[in-house]
Amino acid sequence: MATSSTITDQIQNDILNCKICLSRFKYPKMLPCAHTYCQGCLEKMVKANRKIQCPECREETDVSAGVSKLKTNFHINSLLDIFQMKESEEVACTRCTAAGKRIPAVAQCQICFIHLCPLCKFNHSVGNPTHDLKDLLGFSSGPCEAEVKMQKQIYCQVHPMTLVDHFCNTCNIAICTNCSLFAHAKHRKVAMAGAAATTKPIVTKLLGRLRTDLQSLVQQDDSLSEAVNRMKATECSLMSMIETTLTEVINNVIKQGDAIKATLSDYVREQEELYKVAKTELQLQIKKAEDTRELCERVLQSGQAREIVCLKSIVEDQINAFQALNMPAERKASPNLTVNESIKQVISQSNLFSITFGEESVPQAQATPGRTEQRKNPPKTPQANVPIPQPKEKVRNLHSFDSELSDDEYDPKLTGISISRDGDIILVDEENSILKCYANSGYLKTTISLPDEDDDPCSVAVCDDTIACSAKNKLYLLDMDGAFLKKLFLRGSESVYPIAAYKDEYVAVSEGALCSLSLYDVNGHVVSRVKPYGYEGVRFLFLAINSMEEFIVADSGKKCIVIFNRNGQVINICDQVTVNGVDYAINPYSICTDRNDNILVTERNRILLFWPEGVFRNELLNTTNGLHKPRVIAVDDDDNLVVTQGNGIVSLFKLQLS
Repeated sequence: MATSSTITDQIQNDILNCKICLSRFKYPKMLPCAHTYCQGCLEKMVKANRKIQCPECREETDVSAGVSKLKTNFHINSLLDIFQMKESEEVACTRCTAAGKRIPAVAQCQICFIHLCPLCKFNHSVGNPTHDLKDLLGFSSGPCEAEVKMQKQIYCQVHPMTLVDHFCNTCNIAICTNCSLFAHAKHRKVAMAGAAATTKPIVTKLLGRLRTDLQSLVQQDDSLSEAVNRMKATECSLMSMIETTLTEVINNVIKQGDAIKATLSDYVREQEELYKVAKTELQLQIKKAEDTRELCERVLQSGQAREIVCLKSIVEDQINAFQALNMPAERKASPNLTVNESIKQVISQSNLFSITFGEESVPQAQATPGRTEQRKNPPKTPQANVPIPQPKEKVRNLHSFDSELSDDEYDPKLTGISISRDGDIILVDEENSILKCYANSGYLKTTISLPDEDDDPCSVAVCDDTIACSAKNKLYLLDMDGAFLKKLFLRGSESVYPIAAYKDEYVAVSEGALCSLSLYDVNGHVVSRVKPYGYEGVRFLFLAINSMEEFIVADSGKKCIVIFNRNGQVINICDQVTVNGVDYAINPYSICTDRNDNILVTERNRILLFWPEGVFRNELLNTTNGLHKPRVIAVDDDDNLVVTQGNGIVSLFKLQLS
């Protein structure tokens, strides 16, 4: 019968080891024949015709798109994770193992490369204060903390390498024999056994209090869990109520529209029938008139006198028949449609819903004043408590298109957007590792791949006739046809680097935790580096640049918008919107500006509009406009707002901002 260790060894040798390099899998990639090998091993086997022949079954696979595009064997990855966790759990203390005891290690000395249990860790740190002790995964805090404190306190504070064996009642501390004979010679002392006997009932009593407090904390934890569950249940109930109400209201409006359309269609069909009857009668009279005219002309030329005399009454009868015709247009007026503007205004400007949290409510936001020429440097967004007339802002949905292509391997993940001077929309599909270029109408013009297959594009900006695209810690410069021009390495160690272009002069790169921007011209040279003076940020994310060369950046760590100029002077910091005197926090994501420097910011399910100074103006779009998790946005020179959404749909809206 096979033992557990034998099965474990068999799994590691037969399943977790690559058949090419005979080592643990690194980035396991699966061929269509279901055989799995390391990505690096497969890359070494690629032939000149961009094909790979499986070492086991000899089946050939086309890898023109790159080995990295092969499917990852997630089952192998899961097994690797399990074995790595198991191996981490089985690490034992080096010193205790040498002494014949097996105690789990909680740390490793980076100088001696030995594993240490809590007690050995403390002793090693005391004896080697300059050594770097790194906590093992899962042991940085928690279960061993109390034990480590206890192991530290059983040693004398004055003589760290000596165990305590007396308790000084005068000083209320544990001491060693040396301290008992000298420093505490005249104090009241007791042996450790006697001190333990005295302390034991006290600890027992304290332990009872600890149990009571622990039980209370557990009850509080249960109460919090119940509160969260109640809150979630309330959320589901309110969401259902909102959806039901929206469905009812929308259905009622649609029914009204359908009724009007049905009435209009019935009227048109009725008139159409009347017109058909009138047309038939008219054509009959035309035929009779033509026959009468031909008869008259023939009789007048060669007819007898009596025939000519009879023509008079015949022609008169025909003329009278014309006058008796009654066309429908004379009996009925053309249809006209009247829209109840007062009801339309109420629907568009009134709040169908309001939600309360205790005694506070969240109604529709108020507007704020327009832009002034003199710019100041306020520390926070100015208050907007004074009611101000609602601006006449209009957003009209133009059309939408799906960014998913037939040869896409994954669902689109749109992380970047830019608009060329010709109005073309360039999208970054990070999941499928390509740039997709569309006409304004939604027609796909071309796709562009980066020269390095392993670099997934993140953000894009068009500067002059150059496409700049960030991928990992690199900035690629391409021409408008996608041809490679230059590759630059960016500062820092961020996973994403959002970028934006200022006119045709430079591309600004957001540098994440550095909370700064680097500016590169189209030749790849560093123009400048900008950091907001005196601002302590956490992590810069998306950015935009307005016509006055002011940078608008979303700080994803502090959840605010920071506006500063080329000199680093902070113009405004907006971390909340003020509605009827009540402040609400924002969580900004993507940012863009229009040609009037108005600022548009996406949040989870809406797009907010700010004045150029960063003062909140209004909620521009939300789910009622068909938004589904809006992501990156841009506005072209014709005031068309392009919105990418979480489901891969791209929507265009016409902006009419007063």
